Amino acid sequence: MYKVLIVDDEMIVRHAVKTLIRWEGSRFEYAGAAASGTSALELVRESGADIVITDIKMPEMDGLELIKRLTSEGFDGEVLVLSNYNDFELVREALKCGAHDYMLKLTLKTESFMETLEEMAAKLDGRRGRSRETAPPSSAASGSGDRDRLADLLREMDNAAAHGSSSWRGERFMEPGQRAYAFVVVLGNEEQNVRPAGAFQDALDKLADGLFTGSRWTRAIRTDSLRFLLVVAYAEEAAEANPQELARRLTSLSSMYYSVQISVVYAAAATSEEALASELARSRQAEGLLFYSLPTLGCLSNREVATEEDERFRAAEAALRDSLRRPVAGAIDLWTESAMNLIDAAAERRIHPRALKRAISGGIWSLASAEAIGIGREWDEKPWLQKMEEAESDSQLKETIRELAEDAAADAGGALSPRATAREEVRQAIRYLEEHYPQRVAIADIAAQVGLSEPYLCQVFKADTGFSILTYLNEIRMAKAYELLSSGKYLVKQAALEVGIPDPFYFNRLFRKRYGIAPKNIKTT
Repeated sequence: MYKVLIVDDEMIVRHAVKTLIRWEGSRFEYAGAAASGTSALELVRESGADIVITDIKMPEMDGLELIKRLTSEGFDGEVLVLSNYNDFELVREALKCGAHDYMLKLTLKTESFMETLEEMAAKLDGRRGRSRETAPPSSAASGSGDRDRLADLLREMDNAAAHGSSSWRGERFMEPGQRAYAFVVVLGNEEQNVRPAGAFQDALDKLADGLFTGSRWTRAIRTDSLRFLLVVAYAEEAAEANPQELARRLTSLSSMYYSVQISVVYAAAATSEEALASELARSRQAEGLLFYSLPTLGCLSNREVATEEDERFRAAEAALRDSLRRPVAGAIDLWTESAMNLIDAAAERRIHPRALKRAISGGIWSLASAEAIGIGREWDEKPWLQKMEEAESDSQLKETIRELAEDAAADAGGALSPRATAREEVRQAIRYLEEHYPQRVAIADIAAQVGLSEPYLCQVFKADTGFSILTYLNEIRMAKAYELLSSGKYLVKQAALEVGIPDPFYFNRLFRKRYGIAPKNIKTT
């Protein structure tokens, strides 16, 4: 087996070169990747790499200087240079210094690349007195067991953290002076239906190889359907890493190279197994906040703490209960708006999702008991309670609330008959909706504009129009969205934002319900 080291200052090139090589069933073993000649020199010393594939132009130490330094240190392997069309003079110098060959980055293909690797392997066979048939077995065979054992230990430590343990009495796996950084990586809920989580394991491994150059080891393990634990360790002499910046780069690169949206909980450096266990316990506690769409750039420090209650949250919860005190038409609108405000308050005040869901459950039970607003005894709240408990994000929870409200309103339909003519306050409310539909519209704002209380406004609006305020608002938004999409000048996401609906899933559902066709299928005029 010959160990191969890949050196390039661009991650996308390192990743591309790694994917070009057929590792399985070959006599080549991946030794790692480096972003500069300086890092590569250290990795060659540590890993005993036999083949170095290097860019010719890099910061700190370029490929030409790397070749010279390797030669001066008695490197017994082979070097392959990667270049661009305008690097000919540098390439010629590299060949003079002992590089085996060069290849143009823009023309790299697996077949020709593997042929060149085999040529270098043949040179090494002759130089070291080996043959393909008698080559010694890979050191990775013994190393693979170590890798599996380390992954098992990290999984055991993470499982203990999930059960509230912040200590570690198990086997030691960190070297003296090492610093370990733990990252909890959670796939976006929408990713569950577009790709298997197992496929992301390979992507995460490749991202780690390219991002954590110079590390002693990295391990990425899948711990749940959409959750992964990534741990990286650096030697004592390595420069101190910034875990927040690494987490941000991880989310950015995942989106850029794999079109996968992830959230990351990052931890401080741990210099022992006990400290790492403590950091994992902190990360488990902070993970609940990933339920909300608040972490900047998808990143969250494990120092963030979720709480069970807060004054503003309690006030919003009381408003949800009070929304059904007066049995008027439009009470379901008031309840829905109050539920949305409660979710927003929970996100802002860092309320643990279980406390939020507990409060929403109480609101659903109250709605189910509100026969005075027209909801029949046959209306079954149990499926909605289950769906609410299964929500994995605040956007999913809001979507459930909207669907529940529509279902409850349909069950209560016909309790009041609309009048033929609308009173002045209702006409003012309609004008307000037509002028402000691109914005976030609150019933309280409309009530203040027309000079009526919120419950009374909801009652007279439903009586005079036959629609609830929210339903009427959505009718305006859908009509405008249809107009925008028909013009051919707007993408679906742009049209959704223009009419005041930032949630694309909710927009698609409303549009399809209103027009019987997906918004992307609207023909331009």
